[in-house]
Amino acid sequence: MKKFLTVIAASMMLAGAVSAQNLGGLLGSLGKSSDILGTVSKVVYAYTGNTNAVSLPGNWTYTGSAISLGGDNALSNVAGTAVSSGIEGKVDGYLQQVGLKAGVMKFTFNEDLTFTCTIMNVPITGTWKTLDDGKSVQLQFGKTLKFFNMTGALEGTPDGCKMLFNGKKFLSFVKTALAYVGKQNETAGAISSLAGNYNNMKIGFALKKN
Repeated sequence: MKKFLTVIAASMMLAGAVSAQNLGGLLGSLGKSSDILGTVSKVVYAYTGNTNAVSLPGNWTYTGSAISLGGDNALSNVAGTAVSSGIEGKVDGYLQQVGLKAGVMKFTFNEDLTFTCTIMNVPITGTWKTLDDGKSVQLQFGKTLKFFNMTGALEGTPDGCKMLFNGKKFLSFVKTALAYVGKQNETAGAISSLAGNYNNMKIGFALKKN
């Protein structure tokens, strides 16, 4: 009963957020009812604060991009989650142009704090660590990516986890990593388009544990 009331309360807050932020048109643009139901599920999850601790050691598969528009205000975060679900689809479209689609990138995080990121069957190694009591993660790549590093938020999700980084930093990683695996020419145009529209957001990986 308590969980049911929490869901009802979250749904009411979502309705208020949509009204306050005038998001009706944006939600409508998501299209299929299944998409809308998925969005509502994510919004309820975000509002209730169900941030399951993420245990990184293991094998993870990239399922798509992750976007964050949330601010400090809880009501704004609910609205932001609803909108970001639609934006994720657009970002995925850009990334797919350069071959970065669900399943082609995998992470293996080891207990010794090393990891392997495999993109299009090309392995890239580095080290990892969590910060802020597991709320953020730092990825330090090795010599192959010229010791590129990035730190971002680490959040549990109903399907696994998401890692969210500064937009410019994430796009820089995509460009560098895809150049390393031989996709440099195909990357330039798509990443430029993506950067022009979304570089002020937090962008990252949505991952599912195998």
